[in-house]
Amino acid sequence: MSLEVRLGQRQEQRLALLPQMLQSIEVLQLATTDLLQFLEAELQQNETLELVPPSEQEPAPPPEPRVAEREESGWEEWRRDAAGGEDQKLGFLANVPARPETLLEVVRQQLAFRGVPSLLADAVVQLAMQLDDRGLLPFRLEQLAAELEVPLDLLAQALEVLQSLEPRGIGARDPIEAMLLQLHGDPDLPVIERLLRDHLAELGRNKLPDVARAEHLTLEDLHSLLDRIKTLNPRPAAGFQLADVGLLRPDAFVWLHDGTVQVAVDDASLPDLQVNAEYAALCADRGTAREVRDYLRPKLRSAKDLIDAVQQRQATLLRVVQAVMAEQRPFLAKGRSAIRPLRMSDIADQLGVHTSTVSRAIAGKFVQTDRGVFKLRDFFDGSRLDATPAEGHGRMAVDQQIADLVAAEDKQAPLSDDDLVAELGRRGVQVARRTVAKYRQQLGIPSSYLRRSYGGCR
Repeated sequence: MSLEVRLGQRQEQRLALLPQMLQSIEVLQLATTDLLQFLEAELQQNETLELVPPSEQEPAPPPEPRVAEREESGWEEWRRDAAGGEDQKLGFLANVPARPETLLEVVRQQLAFRGVPSLLADAVVQLAMQLDDRGLLPFRLEQLAAELEVPLDLLAQALEVLQSLEPRGIGARDPIEAMLLQLHGDPDLPVIERLLRDHLAELGRNKLPDVARAEHLTLEDLHSLLDRIKTLNPRPAAGFQLADVGLLRPDAFVWLHDGTVQVAVDDASLPDLQVNAEYAALCADRGTAREVRDYLRPKLRSAKDLIDAVQQRQATLLRVVQAVMAEQRPFLAKGRSAIRPLRMSDIADQLGVHTSTVSRAIAGKFVQTDRGVFKLRDFFDGSRLDATPAEGHGRMAVDQQIADLVAAEDKQAPLSDDDLVAELGRRGVQVARRTVAKYRQQLGIPSSYLRRSYGGCR
């Protein structure tokens, strides 16, 4: 074997992504809420990027009016805001959630209203601080008395007071006790307690005749008691959870006007950006120190590339939404049951772009329609696409048809998964039994055995 050095030439093609291309890709796949945070960070770190002063902004033309079958929350405010209405902040403020009231605040208010002695009230507050997110107290009083350094008898009194406050059920040791506390003083409390503690497994398997026989009840009386149980809350503090619920901001708005699909991208939520003219002139001036120009040049280029990327994102998103909703026009006219299967590659071929561009354009994006707010990705269902995709064959359409069939079934003889397959087949929708079972489970619909009603009762 010999080693030698040779000099030669080779021609090859490589795809190199420039920084501005990478930034365009990143901006394209950001949802409006995420894009706002990204732009805020860029404004803070790049002094050559600035907001257009309000006096220099040209008002955007309002979208064409539409005939709405129903008004979605925030829709009219958005339209008035886009059209230069009386209150430019109304659309935003109408969608800002109020700060939720904490359970601790509610407890303190009730203690003050009742005039509970301060020592006992402090003990109640300390117990309330030990509740979990369900409003339950998963600790033994003896353990808490030692940890909180509070006398056990005082803590027992505090627990009694806590369990008498609203929402009823807080301070219980388990979900069943929480529900029973909500029935305090009810004459049916003993039998309901037996149903929950002794027959919960049978009730979960819908063995109502067996439970009724064991408790010497008629099926009608058992159904009445079960209706009462359904009104009880095993998580009494669920409404006070301080979950960080973000503002759902649609990225596009779609409606039908005189039979034509109308699309408007949410430009109003994005700030109008421009390059700082003073820094641009300073960089172009030959008299400026070289190190200053070397510092400003990449900053100015980054600001210009970002502005171009945002404009390109809006233009691409508009084209993609227009193409998607043109294909899903039956959905706009008839609802979920009319959605047809659609592949991202079909939209890409229509627009003359790569499939990955469509995928990035719809990633995390929401569209508001007369039928509600939906993820753009929900309108794509290439996995079940056949040679001739038809109206009503899309994933959401099949989901809706299954839900409609179950809602209209005879509850004493509910439809099995095989029955659902047959009913869908009569509508021209061919799906496998396992697919129907999967969709039914994802919709939260129990099996036919668990949906069955007995004895002519509901």
